Amino acid sequence: MMKKIFKSLALVLLIFNFNLSLADDHLSDKDLIKSLKQKISEFDVKPFKKKSLFQKNVEYIKILKSQLSDLEKEKEKKDKIKAATAELEREIIALGGRPLTEGQDPIETDEVILSLKKQLEEIKAIKAEEKKAKEKAAAEEKKAKEKAAAIALEKKQIKAAKKELIKEIEALGAKPVTETDPIDENDEIIALRRQLEEIKKTKDKLKADAEKDERIDEAKKELIKEIEALGAKPVTSTQDIDQDKEIIALKKQLDEIRAYKEDQKQKEIADAEKKKTEEEFQENRNELINKVKNEIIKLGGTPVLEFEVTNQDQYVEALKKQIDEIKALKEKEEKEIQQSIPEWFIMLPSGSEEVMYVRGTAISDDLQLSIDAATNAGLRELGKKMNTRLASKTKETVRQANIGEKVSSKTEMNRISTIVVKEVTVKGYEVVETKMVSLDNGNYRTFILLKYQIGLAYKNYIDQLKKSDVLKADFKKIENTQAFKELELYVSEFSGA
Repeated sequence: MMKKIFKSLALVLLIFNFNLSLADDHLSDKDLIKSLKQKISEFDVKPFKKKSLFQKNVEYIKILKSQLSDLEKEKEKKDKIKAATAELEREIIALGGRPLTEGQDPIETDEVILSLKKQLEEIKAIKAEEKKAKEKAAAEEKKAKEKAAAIALEKKQIKAAKKELIKEIEALGAKPVTETDPIDENDEIIALRRQLEEIKKTKDKLKADAEKDERIDEAKKELIKEIEALGAKPVTSTQDIDQDKEIIALKKQLDEIRAYKEDQKQKEIADAEKKKTEEEFQENRNELINKVKNEIIKLGGTPVLEFEVTNQDQYVEALKKQIDEIKALKEKEEKEIQQSIPEWFIMLPSGSEEVMYVRGTAISDDLQLSIDAATNAGLRELGKKMNTRLASKTKETVRQANIGEKVSSKTEMNRISTIVVKEVTVKGYEVVETKMVSLDNGNYRTFILLKYQIGLAYKNYIDQLKKSDVLKADFKKIENTQAFKELELYVSEFSGA
C-alpha cells in the first residue's frame, strides 16, 4: 500500500516538473523570474534576492530554480513521510491501538516513522501473544473437561461401594471415618474397609484410642494456638496422623515456621538494601544523562536518540562523545570568527546627540539569511539604545513640565516614545559597513555596522507630541521646558533649518 502511495507521488512530481520545464521555455527572463518567485512564495518562503543590481537574469534564474527545486524535494519528502505516517497510524488503529502521534501536531520527520513502526511491531507481538494464550487456554479447558468426565465416572463407581461399607460400619455401632476426615474418594474406600475390619476384630481399641486422645489434647491445642498465632495452618488440619505423631509434627512445624519467619525477615532486609542501591545507581545515571543532554542542547546540538544504542552505558558514552565533538567544532568555529572580526566592529565609531552607531553579527548556512540576521541583530541593539535615550528625554520633560501627577499625559508621552522607537528599527537607518566570512563548516558569518541620525527620531517624537489630543491641555508646559527646547535644537541642526 505504502509503495503505491510513493509511486503516485513520484509520478505527480515528475509531471509537475515536466510542465514547469515546458512553461519555462516559452517565457521571457522577467516573466520567468516572476513565475519562479510566485511558485516559491506558494511554499510560504521568501524567494532569494539578487546579490546585486548588476547580477545577470540568467544567473538569478538559476538561483531561483535551485531554490524551487530544493523546496519541491523537501515537500516530496514531507509528503512521503506524511503518507507513511498515515498508513502506519491506520494499521495501528486497525489492530485496536492508539498511535503515539494521536492528539499531537503533525511532525514530518524520519524519527516519527521509526517510532510508529516500533509501536506497530509491539502491537503485532502483543496480538500474537494474546492469540497464543487463547489457544492454550482453549486446549487446557478441553483437557480439564475430559479429566472431569473421567473423575465423575470413577466417583460414581466409588460412591456405590462406599455406601455399602458405611452401611455395614453403622450396623456395628461405629461412626464412619468419612464424616470427619476430608480425603479423596479412593482413599475413602480403603479407609472404610480398614475401619470395618478393625471394628470387627475389636471394639475395645476405639475406647483406648479415645483415652489417648484426651491425654494429649491439651498439648496439641497449645501447639496449634502458637502455630496459628504465627499465621500458619497446623499440619493436623490437612494430614491424617495418630495423636502422638500429631504432637511431634506440630512441634516440628512450629520450629520450621519460626526459622522460616526469621529467614523471610532477613531476606526482606537484604532485598530492600539491594533495591535501594539499584534505585540510587539508576537515579544517578539518569541525572548524568539529563545533564549531558542539556549541555548538548545549550551548545546548539541535538542529542543522539536512546534507541540507536543497545544499553544505557553505551548511551552515556555516545552522549559524552557527541558533546566532545560539538565543543571541538565550536572551539574551531569561534577561533575562525575571532580571526575574521573587522576592526570597525571591534572599535565602534563614537556616537553623539546627532548620530548613533550600532553593530550586529550572525551565523547561518545561507549567506542571505546571515546578512538578514546580522541586520536584525543590529536593529535590536538600535532599538534598545534609542529606547533608553528617548525614555530619558521623556522623563526629564515630564519632570520639568511638572505633569508627573497627571497619569494620562505621562502615559501618552511614554506611548508616543514607544511608537517612535519601533519606527526607528524600520526606516531611517543606514548600513555603513558589511563583511561576510565563509567558515570551514559551510556556514557564513556576517558583520554589519548601522548608522542612525538621532534628529530624525527627535523630529518624529516632537511631531507626535504636537498632534496628540491628550496632550493639548499640557502642551504649553511641555513646550516651555528646557528639555523640549534642546530636542527642537537637535532637530533644527539635523534638518538644517
